[in-house]
Amino acid sequence: MDSDDQPKRSLAGLFYAGVWLVFLGFPLSSAIVGPSGPLWTGVAIGATAAFVAVYLWLFWTLSAPGDPVAHQGRRVVWGVVALSALAALAAPGAGAWVSAYTPFIAAALIFSLPLVPGIAAGTLVWLIPSAAAAQFSGTLWTLLGPGFGVAVIVFARLMEHNERRAQEAQHHLRIASEREEIARDVHDVLGHTLTVLSIKAQLARKLLDRDLDRARTELDAIDELARESLTQIRSTVTRLRTPSLADELESARTALRAAGITPDIDADPQLRDGSDLFAWAVREGVTNAVRHSSATTCRIEATATRLTISDDGAGCGGSGPGNGLTGLRERARDAGARLDVRPTHPDSPRPGTTLEVTR
Repeated sequence: MDSDDQPKRSLAGLFYAGVWLVFLGFPLSSAIVGPSGPLWTGVAIGATAAFVAVYLWLFWTLSAPGDPVAHQGRRVVWGVVALSALAALAAPGAGAWVSAYTPFIAAALIFSLPLVPGIAAGTLVWLIPSAAAAQFSGTLWTLLGPGFGVAVIVFARLMEHNERRAQEAQHHLRIASEREEIARDVHDVLGHTLTVLSIKAQLARKLLDRDLDRARTELDAIDELARESLTQIRSTVTRLRTPSLADELESARTALRAAGITPDIDADPQLRDGSDLFAWAVREGVTNAVRHSSATTCRIEATATRLTISDDGAGCGGSGPGNGLTGLRERARDAGARLDVRPTHPDSPRPGTTLEVTR
């Protein structure tokens, strides 16, 4: 089995898989009203009950998180063997309607194997026994009835496959967009900084023989600019990794202090190992505060449902949202959360900025 092509399942998926078991009423009815006798009727009923139990167990265990692919592969093999044996055991009582068991065996294969092999194996599991049953019964219903069920299963599997591929493509596009943004930031920082450093270095060299005091001033400016640029580059490059809230809170404290902003952090300790969305929000909010706010204090509050970052700086201004806030808004929307950016003190000459994420 290919672990990269396995569908994600849930309790809702298990219910959807199980609701179709009602169609096993056809072979049960055939066993009860047919001429097979009480012995084979009882065997068919018992085998059908066991078939239902194995089928539901198989789908439930396949959704176990962290289950090794090799274990799932063995489980599918033994599950399909058990289902086939139980269907064969019910055949003397169910008669030609034994074909009604085939869509469930096909579903186990189609939803467990990679797309193409799964559909091929599932189709054969349905087609060969059902065609034989139709030949035996003289009616196409024992072929076409289960065939309709298999067609629905194949359609559902294709939809699931396409949805997952679309999600993966969207994820890759988001990553590519973030990397392009990082590349632009690095280019802007390095391009501007290196140009200024070069000019100041040339000026300092000329002043060494004429004005040592001014030359020292230029060298101090070069040192300060180099340190500031290094901080900006480090902040930009850290976006390449997925943040954790604990790391981002510590980085925020360090970055704020380095920028001369007093940090005030109040976060629920239970959140420190989770909440990727809050971690991204802390990173973006603190980066904006350090770069643009000219604030003296910045408060970060985090609870299970809300993150708030407030500063007493110059405020949002009249400019539109940058790429960072746009990306954060998209992350919040994808997570079913809400992002709000507003002045901290709207009537103050220094209104500040408050960034709030609510989920």
